[in-house]
Amino acid sequence: MRKTVRIVGLCLLVSFVFFPDLPAGSQDRVGKSVAAPGEDSGYRLRADHFSYDERQNIYTATGNVTLHAPGRVITADEIRLDALTREAILEGDIRIEQGDDWLEGERAFLDLEEQTGVIEYGRGFLAEGNFHFSGAIIEKLGPQTYHVEQGKFTTCDGDRPSWHFRTSDLKVTVEGYGFARHARFHAGPVPVLYTPYLVFPAKTKRQTGLLPPRLGKGERLGWDVDLPFFWAISRSTDATVYSHYMSKRGLMVGPQFRYAASKENKGVLRFDYLHDQEDRDELREQNFYTLPGLTRATRDRWWWRSKQDIALPHGIQGNMDLDIVSDPDYLQTFSTGFSSWTESDRIFRKTFDRGLINDDTITTRQSNLLLNKTWAAQAANFELHYYQNLNDDEDETTLQQLPLVTYSASKQSLLGGPFFWQSNAVYVDYWRPEGTRGHRVNLEPRLSLPLRRGGYLELEPFVGILETAYLIEHYDEPEDSRVREKTFQNRALVETGVDASTEIVGIFSMGGDPWTKTKHTVRPQIGYEYRPEVSQNKLPSYDSTDRVNSRNRITYSLINFFSARLDQAPGEVEYHDFARLEFSQFYDVSQPDGGEEDTSTSRDRPFSNVFTQIDFTPKRYVNFTYKNGFSPYDTDFKSHELLAHLWDQRGDNLTVDYRRQLDDDDNTIVNEIGVQLKLNLWEGVSANVRSDYDLKRTRNIKSEYNIMLQRQCWGISASYVDDPGADDRRVTLGISSYGVGELEAQTYSSSD
Repeated sequence: MRKTVRIVGLCLLVSFVFFPDLPAGSQDRVGKSVAAPGEDSGYRLRADHFSYDERQNIYTATGNVTLHAPGRVITADEIRLDALTREAILEGDIRIEQGDDWLEGERAFLDLEEQTGVIEYGRGFLAEGNFHFSGAIIEKLGPQTYHVEQGKFTTCDGDRPSWHFRTSDLKVTVEGYGFARHARFHAGPVPVLYTPYLVFPAKTKRQTGLLPPRLGKGERLGWDVDLPFFWAISRSTDATVYSHYMSKRGLMVGPQFRYAASKENKGVLRFDYLHDQEDRDELREQNFYTLPGLTRATRDRWWWRSKQDIALPHGIQGNMDLDIVSDPDYLQTFSTGFSSWTESDRIFRKTFDRGLINDDTITTRQSNLLLNKTWAAQAANFELHYYQNLNDDEDETTLQQLPLVTYSASKQSLLGGPFFWQSNAVYVDYWRPEGTRGHRVNLEPRLSLPLRRGGYLELEPFVGILETAYLIEHYDEPEDSRVREKTFQNRALVETGVDASTEIVGIFSMGGDPWTKTKHTVRPQIGYEYRPEVSQNKLPSYDSTDRVNSRNRITYSLINFFSARLDQAPGEVEYHDFARLEFSQFYDVSQPDGGEEDTSTSRDRPFSNVFTQIDFTPKRYVNFTYKNGFSPYDTDFKSHELLAHLWDQRGDNLTVDYRRQLDDDDNTIVNEIGVQLKLNLWEGVSANVRSDYDLKRTRNIKSEYNIMLQRQCWGISASYVDDPGADDRRVTLGISSYGVGELEAQTYSSSD
């Protein structure tokens, strides 16, 4: 509704006209004449008749009156100006023009000194936003406040607009709020929406006040209403209180606090609290308790989440993410409204370019603190990671990383010589109330020697050290009593290998127009890596770093790049990378080849699957990506991934994504397909369909259907969402009035 201000704000054009001090002794002129008092002021007055009443200090101009002001032109049948009070009366066929904007009326009174005035039977147009407006009385009450009687406004062209608003009384404060009485929305000549009192923001700057509410209905929550209150504390801080009343659950209160001291120092903190009035017997009968550990000892339910960016001295940049919730099903139960997971994630992504770490289905919530310092080729991180496990029997054994410190050095020359080095170092303090806990240091320095032979062969041998040391504070490993007596353990091994690659380029003439030449680049790559086997049975097991597999592996790949030269207009050349084809596989030297008669265990099959990836973009509006994994032993594909995207200049587009994965016994793990289709059916009418289907279980995952009718100044949309995973179906109807905001109709949600 912000642009509504422009409807009445155009009245400012009148008050910007400032007459200079006219000399009291000016001589009266009658008949066709040109009067230009104060030539140096930039204002020029022309009229058929011009006179001055010296006794009353009144200047009168009649007949084709034109006042030229910087950037503005005012015309009327008559203008009377009091030189002392700076009050002016304009009569007959008034028009004020500023660029493409204009304002017209029959009679106007202006106080040029106080910047107030009244325009009778006025109408106007604001080019930006295509606003048309009119009013029986437009009153300017002050520098930024206006009062309109019997007003009408629309963004539609023509004498009979597709929609418009009518109000009997409207008061608007620029950078504040608008207050309308008896507001009526008309579709054509037919009134379709009425409210006796309407409050809407009319500002580009923030101001304290109520925000538009949200209404809904669902089986779990009943009838609900979201009513937010916004508090503009200062230019860099604000707060919002979300009051969410649910007929079946009670009142949820959720404050939000935001600050933005600078681009590097900002934060959003959100908290919701509800004393749940749920009927637990009814919920059990409807099978709403579907996750383990959902029985709650208290009705007090809450969710705390926040994100902050922190800029510290010496170039240290940090961020903090907090996500703590009262119970496992909180996020899915309260999945709609301003305080939902979806809305919170949207706000965080918009503000910080990072959303909530885990989605609403994951019962482990993660909170982090990260401090980072970077140099030209090095970086250091200090991190704290806290994991809230909402499963009652697992929370005490969940490992916390308090802290985690990392140092990394990217590949760089060693003392300016031919050798290159890189390194990673990680320290972690693993803590938990129950179970094995302690400290771990992991060091991974590496030395390499890049070589080029003959300008066609790239060769790089390397050697690295993997050193891991443990200081154990508490053992909880009953299988080996000897281990529990020790507090220090370590593991050290050396890994070595070599990488080799070359590149073959061929250019072929196509003879076409505009496709004249094709460049084909072939990059064969081969590498060898050796890592010995070491005993690790006395080491604790915190994560994957604690168990390092031996490796005696040869990896090889073949990558093909294709690019086209397109000759456009004379002297204009365009290059288009239209295809990429990659094959890769590895061979484990340490494993015997058991052949087709052996079992499917990896130890009997030294050859890995053959992995293929195809990226194909033949034209501007086509993109195709396909990946698969082929077993040379089973002679069958173990995985498929497909993503196809087609679109055109009209905006029609089709996206298909498919994923299938088999285990070693050829059992299907994942078999899902998703299709999204958007069509511009005819001018102003579009449809969008998205469906995700589980082919393994032959059931729908989620489906969305939307159709929109869009005209020059208004639109209407209808959507239906079927989400069996959340046991929810939702129908939404939206009406858009372009230029004055969106009106959202009632949304109905069901879980039956």
